[in-house]
Amino acid sequence: MKLFIFDFGEVILGNVDTFHPLSNLIGISYDELMADYSLYEMPLMDGYMSVEDYYRHLEMKYEMVINGNPFGELFCPTINTRMLDNVKELRSHGFRCVVGSNTFKPHWNIIKKMGVLENFDALYPSHEIHLSKPETAFFRYICSHEGVSFDETAFADDRKENVEAAASLGISVLEYSGNDKDRKASEFFSKFYK
Repeated sequence: MKLFIFDFGEVILGNVDTFHPLSNLIGISYDELMADYSLYEMPLMDGYMSVEDYYRHLEMKYEMVINGNPFGELFCPTINTRMLDNVKELRSHGFRCVVGSNTFKPHWNIIKKMGVLENFDALYPSHEIHLSKPETAFFRYICSHEGVSFDETAFADDRKENVEAAASLGISVLEYSGNDKDRKASEFFSKFYK
């Protein structure tokens, strides 16, 4: 194994949900907001639609005014030190660890200030590379830029569809979810250096 790709939301970072507080702020049910957002998620994640344009869409659709930048103001992530310890351990054994995460500019700007990105060798946020998971092109892009084959790559993510997309290419995967996710992560990563 040569390369480890880490998702950020709910893997390296916790408390990343901005949609429950946003639905409360603008007075739309969470389910209705998510149904609407699902129509715009990929353009936002791929960096082809700005959050400001999405706010304008919400204002027009729901006849409201959105002040400020709620996606930034409501984003209060915490660092998952257990997973970050896995990253540090892998790097201490000479493995290359990179970020491969679906995100957009307001969240990424906050993440950059947290001091967590310095623990990675390279950064591949979706809005900057204009590709997002679960499209296999996302993984092809990263592996190509890193100069590694799929069978030399491992990937950790909390979402089943993203893990399945990576696995379809022959990438070793960890679905970081469930009550025993930290144990599963420790066992998954340690097998590469023990």
